[in-house]
Amino acid sequence: MIQRKGLVCFVENVWSLFFNWMAENPIRATVIISAVVIALCILLGFVLPARSARRKREKEQRWRDARTVKTLGFIRSAKHTGRSVNDNPEFRFVVDALAEDGTFFETTVTEIIPRAQLPMCAAGAPLSIRYDPADRSHAIGDDNPDADVLNERIARYQCRRHPDELTYEQRMEFNRNSVVKKALLESLRLTGKEEAGDWEAEVTVRVTDNAAGDTVMNRTLYLNDKMLKHMVPGKYIDISVVPGKEDVFGIVTDIATKVVPEKSGA
Repeated sequence: MIQRKGLVCFVENVWSLFFNWMAENPIRATVIISAVVIALCILLGFVLPARSARRKREKEQRWRDARTVKTLGFIRSAKHTGRSVNDNPEFRFVVDALAEDGTFFETTVTEIIPRAQLPMCAAGAPLSIRYDPADRSHAIGDDNPDADVLNERIARYQCRRHPDELTYEQRMEFNRNSVVKKALLESLRLTGKEEAGDWEAEVTVRVTDNAAGDTVMNRTLYLNDKMLKHMVPGKYIDISVVPGKEDVFGIVTDIATKVVPEKSGA
């Protein structure tokens, strides 16, 4: 208690001496106080914005870290936000993304896009993304996509779209073990059956192997309008087959052609 009273008295004496000095030296006091105020303003002008910027970056990083689930999306629309970084524009994409059960959900992705990559950002183009399962309304671009996860999502989507075609296990075996071969498309006939916007077709292909000779394979499968444009009888196409199981083959196309989002206008 005695020490506290002594400290209070000491502080009162210091302030008393300071104010007496200011009264005796008003010009010097004004200069010193002005310098202190200017220094504080300058310091706060740097410290407060820097702290605010740091907190904003930390908040954004926490927001990005929460988006851990990888998947594949397809661009429905793209709009320039008006912002650019190093002459690279920022775009806001509306994306149809594949959920774990093979359905689509709508989300948005806002990213800085290098100008060299702008042609790859058209409607219908695939986009690797990460999202928060607790809030799927906003996602982020994924710089390190997992091919196995993306193939698994696509397989579930195709099984849901055409449940009586290949099984999920067959599709995953194609993804893991198939090889690509050139094949002559000998014939293509639409059966007239339509399912989920795709057309059922009977396809016959011929594969020429120098050792085994020609192998003719037939299969009934579903093709969308984009795939039909590539299927011209008398021309060569790429097919995928699992060695030793050549009774079933797949048509090789890019992902954007193979998977057409149900809600996409592309």
